[in-house]
Amino acid sequence: MKKAKFNESKCDRSPFCPVTKVCPEGAVTRIKEGFMQIRISYDASKCIGCGKCAKVCPHAAFSMK
Repeated sequence: MKKAKFNESKCDRSPFCPVTKVCPEGAVTRIKEGFMQIRISYDASKCIGCGKCAKVCPHAAFSMK
């Protein structure tokens, strides 16, 4: 079964990250680190391999493996 792979170096850490909105299992979440600064957290154990994250990430930080 395919799972998403997250490349944090490609992520722009936007507070408006579309991936956090489309993940049906909540595997991708935002962690606030300051005013308008966030970190994206990815929990591979929650990933169901739907591929929605890879489709909507504007920076290709998510891919399917």
